[in-house]
Amino acid sequence: MSDEMNISEMMAHQVNRLFADAVSRDSWVASEQGQFDTELWQSLVAMGIPLAMCSESTGGAEMSWRDMEQTLRLCGRYAAPIPLGESVIASGLLDRAGIAVPDGPMTFSAERFELDAQGRVHGVDQQLSWSPAVRHVVLLAGTVEQPSLCLVSIDSELATATPTYDRMPAGALKLKGQPVTLARSVPWLKGADLRPYLAALRAIQMAGAMEQVLDLCLEYAGTRIQFGKTLGKFQAIQQYVAELAEHTAAAQVAGLYAARQIDADRAEYGAAIAKSLTGRAATRMTEIAHQIFGAIGVTDEHSLHYFTRRLWQWRAEGGSEHYWAEYLGRNTLAAEGATLWQRVTRPLD
Repeated sequence: MSDEMNISEMMAHQVNRLFADAVSRDSWVASEQGQFDTELWQSLVAMGIPLAMCSESTGGAEMSWRDMEQTLRLCGRYAAPIPLGESVIASGLLDRAGIAVPDGPMTFSAERFELDAQGRVHGVDQQLSWSPAVRHVVLLAGTVEQPSLCLVSIDSELATATPTYDRMPAGALKLKGQPVTLARSVPWLKGADLRPYLAALRAIQMAGAMEQVLDLCLEYAGTRIQFGKTLGKFQAIQQYVAELAEHTAAAQVAGLYAARQIDADRAEYGAAIAKSLTGRAATRMTEIAHQIFGAIGVTDEHSLHYFTRRLWQWRAEGGSEHYWAEYLGRNTLAAEGATLWQRVTRPLD
């Protein structure tokens, strides 16, 4: 086992302990009401988590996507009410581009923006997660051939709050000649936006949320008594639980695959595979979970809907399963037919 993997596991262990102690229904409710969990964020900062993907010279640990996958998955497993995943990825991108990482939480946009000759940004992101709660956003502007990574300062006037399935802070970001704090040319960022990075993050978080949904269903099926026996004794429920476990395991592999593909400079392909799979799995997972729980699963006091609502929201962010399935289809049709089998059966390197 490598030293890097040891560091990855130790970080995930620390974050797991912190989330287990600090994240609860009360923190979810507070976050959905617009209250930012400053104490939780400061605890993560003290542990150095937001800068984990930055270079050691700037206070980071130079961790890769694969190294961070476990920690990012925990954000979904606990429905962490802070933009940790967004901040980690945004910080890593800024650091690689040679831009100083600002203090505080950040988010990043999956949309494409324009950068004019005066260094001002133009564009719209109709629903940018966490934008009402942060003061900086990272985005990609310019052309496909000459993209620039931009750090932009925002406020409540630029990010108008919008409703979401998960009820978490999100806003419509509208930039019309907004000055850029810093911008750097990033030829290594292929593509015209950061959509693959957001899609991969959401796929990994969805895998974590599915783990929690599976655990909740297992606990309920094992304790809820109906017609003289626990629900888990009924064959139909056993079939449901088996299907939940299948989707959860597949989502975990897909999220890890996306992380490894980004590290290998194949971000779009990895994101497409992961998001198309986890999106379909989330639809079926939430359907089954609410059938198992019945009406109790949607009551405000129960925790199930805090995870299923996030699955519904994350399913759409960074491109839906339909968006990425179409991407895969178009790329497959555009490729030489003789290589189709090799492309489909390529090892998960």
